[in-house]
Amino acid sequence: MDPILERQVETIRNLVESYMKIVSKQVRDLVPKTLMFLMINDTKEFITSELLAHLYSSGDQNGLMEESAEEAERRDEMVRMYQATKEALQIIGDVSMKTISTPLPPPVKNDDLIKPFSNGPSSQPQPQVSRRPPPRPTGQQQPPRPVPARPDVPNRPAPGIPKRPDNKSMPPAVPGRPR
Repeated sequence: MDPILERQVETIRNLVESYMKIVSKQVRDLVPKTLMFLMINDTKEFITSELLAHLYSSGDQNGLMEESAEEAERRDEMVRMYQATKEALQIIGDVSMKTISTPLPPPVKNDDLIKPFSNGPSSQPQPQVSRRPPPRPTGQQQPPRPVPARPDVPNRPAPGIPKRPDNKSMPPAVPGRPR
């Protein structure tokens, strides 16, 4: 057989298979939708024609429209909850309106507090800084005061692990029960 003809036959076969897959998928999608549509329309027709006519023929339409005791209790509870929530929101609004807030202080710069540790005590003496409030500006600005640096942490070895007896031959004794 001719190779060109074989390729054409294979292409047509692939196209037909692809088309059948698409048709099959669409049928699988549409059948449940169509069934539900028909069932709902039939149910709707039954309700409007027979069930509604039966309800009207029973004669006691006012009795059918009355609220049950459970529903009345539930409605009253919802109204009470609504009123309580409304009152709580009013109280929260009053509290937030009467609350006086003050602005936050400016952030503290701590760049000078973070210094790398050294391996020994510092050879330079640490300057003593007094804890007096800064003077008020009088027109001329004074240079900023130096911030004391963190004291150096000495390099100490970690404490040793306590020695345990070498009783590898005997396991530890299990405590006995009191008698």
